[in-house]
Amino acid sequence: MNGHNQPSNKGALVLSRTIDLGLRTASFALLWWTLNDGDNSAWVLGLAAVIVATALSIAVLPSSGWRLNLTGALRFAAYFLRQALLSSVDVAARVFRPEIPLHPGLVRYPLRLDIPSARVLMANTASLLPGTLSVSLDEAELVVHALDTNAPVLSDLHHLERLIADMYNLKLEAA
Repeated sequence: MNGHNQPSNKGALVLSRTIDLGLRTASFALLWWTLNDGDNSAWVLGLAAVIVATALSIAVLPSSGWRLNLTGALRFAAYFLRQALLSSVDVAARVFRPEIPLHPGLVRYPLRLDIPSARVLMANTASLLPGTLSVSLDEAELVVHALDTNAPVLSDLHHLERLIADMYNLKLEAA
C-alpha cells in the first residue's frame, strides 16, 4: 500500500473532510448551473438535486482525507490541456493522413496509486493521451488500447501517474 499523507490530527481531518464536502457541493452546483444555462429559476429543484448528489457521492466514495497539492494541481491542469490539444491534432493527422502506420494493441500498466479517485482520474486522463483509450481499470492495473504500441505509451502513463500522485500528495513506491 502506498504511504499517502493522511491528516495527522482530528482537526486536520475535520478540515480535510469539510473541504472535500465543499468541493463536491460546489462541483455539483456548477454542473447544475451549467446544465440549466445559468437559469436562476432552476435552483428551486437544483438545490435539492445538489444536496442529494453530494450525499450520494459521499456514500459511494467517502472522503479519503487526502490533501490537494495546489502546485501539483496546476501542473496536472497544464498537462491535461496540452494532452487534450495533442490528442486532437493526432486524431486529425490520422484522419487526413491515413498512411500513418498503426501498430494497435493493449498496453498493461501496473498502478501504484492507492486512492480510488486518483486511479479513476488516471484512467480517464489516459484516454486523452494521443492514440490511447482506457479499456479496464482495477486496483492493480490500468489497461489501455494504443493505436501504436511502438509509441512511448508506458512512459506517458508513468509520467501521468507521477503528476496525479503529486496533485494528490501521494508518495509512489518504486516501479
